[in-house]
This record gives sequence, C-alpha cells and structure tokens, in this order.
Amino acid sequence: MNNTNPILSDESEKMKNRELLEEYFSCSLEIDLLLRLCPDDEDTIYQIVDMLVDTCSTKRKMLRIAGDDKPTEVVRSRLKKLNADHIRFVLDSLAENTAPVRNMKQYLLAMLYNAPTTMNLYYQNKTNHDFARGSPKAG
Repeated sequence: MNNTNPILSDESEKMKNRELLEEYFSCSLEIDLLLRLCPDDEDTIYQIVDMLVDTCSTKRKMLRIAGDDKPTEVVRSRLKKLNADHIRFVLDSLAENTAPVRNMKQYLLAMLYNAPTTMNLYYQNKTNHDFARGSPKAG
C-alpha cells in the first residue's frame, strides 16, 4: 500500500519547482553580480526574483500584462530570457519614474515582460537625447 499523502506530495512538488526557479533566476540574472553593482537595490532585486518565481510557477492559463491577457507559457518564456542587463534597465527605469504607481506588482511585471523589447530603444533614445543636447550648434 502507498502511504504517500497526495496533498503533501503536491506541496512538496510546488516547493521543489519554486526552488528550481529561484536557482534558475539567480544564475540567469547573475544576482551576485547585480548585488555588487547595485547594493542600494538589494531589496528590489530580491523582490524582482520573487515576482519572477511567483509568475513562472503559477497554474493559471492566462496572465494580465499591461492590460492584455497573455498565455502563461508566453509570459514564462519571455521572463526566462531576462538577464542582468534587463534587471539593471528595470532598476534604472524604476528610479527615474516620478509618477505614482497604483499597482506596483502589475507595473513591475509589465516592465519585466517588456524589458527585452524596450531596453535597446530606451538606451538609444537616451543616447540620441544626450548627444543632441551636447552637440555644438551650427551657426
């Protein structure tokens, strides 16, 4: 007879999955490096990892990102492509934001989801702006 409690084994499986995701994101996001480069953002970095783990371990079929419902597998796939540069971009963006945020969890999730597609454009725009301001005027 099998004495395995299905509820306990399900909880154990969830914890194992969570630990694997934490390990995955710690490596792929180079958390040790981020903590050295951004020591003032330690709490935020750990909150980002928690949010990524929570989001990737959800059992829901759809997730709302920036007002749109997206298949969880699509969101999970995009979040698993994040790296340390994306997290630094998100940290910089959070620091620059002066507008009040009503739902920080949704705002942060949208930033993380969109980071791979917006980061390069953001830095290009910033470079263009800085270059235009610093260039000598023709005259």
